[in-house]
Amino acid sequence: MLASAPGKVIISGEHSVVYGKHAIVTAINLRCYVNVRKANRVKITSELGETGIDFEVHPYVSWAIKLMEKRVGKNLTPEIIIKSDLPVASGLGSSAAVTVATVYALCKEYELEFELEDVYEIAKEVELEVQGKASGIDPFVSTYGGSWLMPEKERFNFDSEILLVDTEEKGVTAEMVRRVYDLRKKYPELVDEIFDVMDIITLKIKEALESKDYESIFELFRMNQSMLKAIGVSTEKIDKITSKLERLGYPAKITGAGGGGCVLSINPGKSKKLEEFKVISTIPETEGVREEVVQ
Repeated sequence: MLASAPGKVIISGEHSVVYGKHAIVTAINLRCYVNVRKANRVKITSELGETGIDFEVHPYVSWAIKLMEKRVGKNLTPEIIIKSDLPVASGLGSSAAVTVATVYALCKEYELEFELEDVYEIAKEVELEVQGKASGIDPFVSTYGGSWLMPEKERFNFDSEILLVDTEEKGVTAEMVRRVYDLRKKYPELVDEIFDVMDIITLKIKEALESKDYESIFELFRMNQSMLKAIGVSTEKIDKITSKLERLGYPAKITGAGGGGCVLSINPGKSKKLEEFKVISTIPETEGVREEVVQ
């Protein structure tokens, strides 16, 4: 059984959403594909290698199998093949996409009764097992698709071209989440003030995106990136890329946990060439996890 789930970009609200603030996020038309079939032993194959249950190489898929076993009360021994449009550790929700697609495919292959809410809840449990602390946004968006204001789960209209510049640095979500947690523990008043500012910026960005007010988007992205730098999740390379994009007239900021991954820009209708960057062009995706036809 072949299933796919979309990746996502957090447009604003990285890290602050973990502490109860707003975030705006959209699914994108880059997907992770997971093919599951019943077998006599667990075998997981991806670009990371071939393993059985392995919490180091394939932590999300391994936890998905284990938590599914707990739910159904029996051992599952699937063969799983993973292919993805999403770069690993890029801030584009590859972990959530593979988790959601795996859970959905397991439910279908083993003919289990389930709703999309069940897929989301299991995927959120997986995220917590691997990362220790998480907002649940990534598995939610991979499950349902669309563009959302969180935590209200309020849909909004957004259809601009999204440009993702690969920094070619690998950011580790769990590490960045812990870094911010430690900083907040050391300076709670300061970090909470930063989160409050980020919350206001996020709501303003949503308004600007809906009205396609690119001048405001530019200004708000710059402020947002400054806040992310203040909590220690930017890097020297990210700072250089965002500065270069701004000089070319493109608003730019981190998307995802930071420490690497991708820089996000919304195309304000410019046609300037960005040859010096490794750019992925994508658009918002309205559809979430789904069954695919096996070719």
